Amino acid sequence: MIGAAGDPRKAVLRTGEIALLVALGALAAIAWANPASVPLSTRSSLLTVAVLFGVAAVALGEGQEGWRYWFRELLPIPVVPYIYLNLGRMIPLVNGNVYDPQLERLDRRLLGAEAQAALYALPLPAWLADVLTVAYSTFFFLPIVLLVALARRRDPLTARVVSALILTFLVSYAGYFVVPAYGPRVTVAQERYATLPAGIVGAPIRDALDHWEKTKTDAFPSGHTMVTLAVLLFARRRVRGLYNVMLPIGALLIAATVLLTYHWVVDVLAAPPLLAAALALARAIGGRVPRCETADR
Repeated sequence: MIGAAGDPRKAVLRTGEIALLVALGALAAIAWANPASVPLSTRSSLLTVAVLFGVAAVALGEGQEGWRYWFRELLPIPVVPYIYLNLGRMIPLVNGNVYDPQLERLDRRLLGAEAQAALYALPLPAWLADVLTVAYSTFFFLPIVLLVALARRRDPLTARVVSALILTFLVSYAGYFVVPAYGPRVTVAQERYATLPAGIVGAPIRDALDHWEKTKTDAFPSGHTMVTLAVLLFARRRVRGLYNVMLPIGALLIAATVLLTYHWVVDVLAAPPLLAAALALARAIGGRVPRCETADR
């Protein structure tokens, strides 16, 4: 966007950047409203990150070249996981309920008691557990790969795609506040999760994810499914070759959410309509993302 002076490098904040600032502001408000539960360091860091992020985005502007161009395009990447890592402390301050019993009952109605029991007793060979775990661990990397691919091509709709992905992340995060839930691996499938085959890389990766994912009540909706579907959609429209590579990875990732007992089936089923809502919001604010004529190249 061009500033009042007509200089294309004097740009206002992008849709996704504004959404991230709103999310940071909301978390900061929750934190400062509960000083007894949130350390001063966390409260201060939320405000500091918001200020630094906003100032950097505005200062960099649009139409830059070299490192300034890449810095602006990649700027949201650390902020999204930073927000996620702070959700675990904030969610109980807003909603202290846990809805796993209700989600488990919904799953039983959808699948039937026998199918549900069979799902949580389904044996996985070690190689398959490894493959599913590796695919599941690519969750944050797939959007980054898409962003880098679009930026390298100087795709004119890169910012629009990134904004839509950011809104998708944030809609899934909002769901964690509305329906906090741990998922099957901490409830009815706790024993099965603990006894998944160690494999070659599966167990270490799962242990690392359990350690680094500080937000535990993040089952509903399946953000893994929402974001992966969004990445595949935009890759198909803008970089078809990348889509062909990502499709099997994304399919395995979504399958892993259930087969590794991270999510209830209803969490995955809720993802497409919530994704549609997030993309509709992104389209209404920033415009649609059509198929690129050179997407197949």
